[in-house]
Amino acid sequence: MNRIYILGCALLGTLTLYAQDIAVSGKVTSDGEPLAGVTITVKNRASQGTITDIDGNYRITVKGDDELLFSFIGYNTFTQKVNNNRTIHVELEESAIQLEELVITVPYGTAKKSTFTGSAGYVSGSTIEKAQVSNVTKALQGTVPGLQSFSSSGQPGSEATIRIRGVGSVNASSDPLYVVDGVPYAGNLSALASSDIESVTVLKDAASATLYGSRAANGVIMITTRQGKRNQKPQIEFTSKFGFSSRGRKDYKQVNTNEYFELYWEAIRNERLDSNDTAADAATFASRNLVSDLGINPYGSKYAEPVGTDGKLLAGLTPLWNDSWEDALTQNAHYTDLNVHVSGGGQSSTYFISGGYLDDQGVAIESGFKRYTLRTNVVSDIRKWLQVGLNVSGSHSIQDYPKQDDSISSNVILAARALPSFYPVYVRDPDTGAYVYDENGNRIFDFGEYRPNSFKRQNLLATMPLDKKRSKETSLPCGDIFRSNPSQDSPGARL
Repeated sequence: MNRIYILGCALLGTLTLYAQDIAVSGKVTSDGEPLAGVTITVKNRASQGTITDIDGNYRITVKGDDELLFSFIGYNTFTQKVNNNRTIHVELEESAIQLEELVITVPYGTAKKSTFTGSAGYVSGSTIEKAQVSNVTKALQGTVPGLQSFSSSGQPGSEATIRIRGVGSVNASSDPLYVVDGVPYAGNLSALASSDIESVTVLKDAASATLYGSRAANGVIMITTRQGKRNQKPQIEFTSKFGFSSRGRKDYKQVNTNEYFELYWEAIRNERLDSNDTAADAATFASRNLVSDLGINPYGSKYAEPVGTDGKLLAGLTPLWNDSWEDALTQNAHYTDLNVHVSGGGQSSTYFISGGYLDDQGVAIESGFKRYTLRTNVVSDIRKWLQVGLNVSGSHSIQDYPKQDDSISSNVILAARALPSFYPVYVRDPDTGAYVYDENGNRIFDFGEYRPNSFKRQNLLATMPLDKKRSKETSLPCGDIFRSNPSQDSPGARL
């Protein structure tokens, strides 16, 4: 019994010892040299921490059973249990991934980041693949310092405008030169599948012009596609991405039907006052002519003058219908991106074959972008001094692009914003507000013959599916790659 009592007291004393706060101090070094600015935090309590001073010393108050995390840029994070120790010295090791190990693509081949003297930005293929975009230019937004990527349209498949370190010319083009697998590329960048891209290197200074001359005056964007790996069994990879698109910013808040009728009454009244009518005559004229001016009465024919001479809607009136043209002319935009890759290689050759399907719908009806891609990269060592490769890619794209960037009435975005809700999408019974059907039981589109504005005799929901603006593009660029003295560090020249 005494033994149990003594053991219990010892255990309780140990728990009390670990639970109390203790001050831990020490020094953080690397190769014997002190490290300043090392972050020390308590595991699972990131808000509690400190940093080392200029001599690498630190001091922190923790509990005896806590765990300390030592982290510093360029060094491996080190974990150390306190175990009630009041002095803990730590030696950090440099991270295995160093800057000089980053290999970037340059005009004459590849180079280590640490030895490259020019100004270049690097974007990995994984970063581009994560972006749900149909054009690689839009995936570069915010990835490289000095690169500006902006879009004037949200149309799927459209190419973003790229500027590297500002505008380089007043009259000539300011677009950079695009190079795909070492060959200057003049095609549509929407033909490139993001899952086929290994990396993107952005050359931003005069060093970019060493091979391409004046064409590189606005910088060079070098795109490298994926290839197989040597001595690797066949790898089959399937990737899929799904998403939805919506407006990036909500539209203006619009007045409802009741507010519109009262404001329009006031506009007519003010116009009559400018014509030297008396206030009473102007108010009476506005009430009598309001419905005829707007061309429709959403309150029913028994209320011929829905707004009284006081400018207020008659008590108890509610519109018989309230059609949202924004809902009618927009859609739930779905995004689907499916890709399959087969890659591998032996001692003397590598291969990479991919196929992809993209369906990127736009927010406006009848807008979207579909793309089918196929790519084959094969490299083989014919001799020790000669390496031959074949890079073939093909794509077929279909783009639907309704008018959405002008002030004309066929602009689908403008129509969705400008048409009031009392102008129905489908023909309505003027007394009950019920839909009117044709002989086949289908609702009849309302083309607004009575509308007094520019949207007269127009219903984009009815006409756009029959009057599609569509472009199709099929491309099959191909090129042989010859390399002399092949090595992993330099791809050599391409002919």
